[in-house]
Amino acid sequence: QVVGGTLSLAAGGGAGVGMAWREVNRNEWCRTFLQDMFKSAEVSLDKTEGATLTFFRVETTGDCALAVKPGGQPRPMFELRIELDWKVEQLVDNGKSIAEAKGQIQVTEFSSEDIESPQMKLICDNQLPPGATPAFRTLMDKLNAAVKDSGLPEVSRMLAQDFVGTLKTQA
Repeated sequence: QVVGGTLSLAAGGGAGVGMAWREVNRNEWCRTFLQDMFKSAEVSLDKTEGATLTFFRVETTGDCALAVKPGGQPRPMFELRIELDWKVEQLVDNGKSIAEAKGQIQVTEFSSEDIESPQMKLICDNQLPPGATPAFRTLMDKLNAAVKDSGLPEVSRMLAQDFVGTLKTQA
């Protein structure tokens, strides 16, 4: 039956009856999982002397659900924006002190349409402590570059593999 230019199937008439997709809301699960995953992560950064990237604030907005069809694989459906406040610590002065760099990774768009390529923006807090030496500035630049080169790809991997892989099991 065509009504106003759109096709309308009467109840009981049409292919796929009984095979309907069901949408399962996973917003709360998503926020909790991402919070736990990032706050427990310690990412070793290449091209540093043992520097480690950690996350101390995770804020997620957007929608997350699973489309579930009887007998079929659950299909993730999500569009998220994630803010990750990070810090990098590296021992300096023969282990007597810790140099620290901070910033934020903004995952401006992460969706089920493009799982392998979340859109990300790196923000580095380049505020130097009073009396910082040129050598300290060089170290900060090196740590910030390591977050860009090693940290961003790892965040992308965690989202595409760890998050999406676990989400598929949440039907």
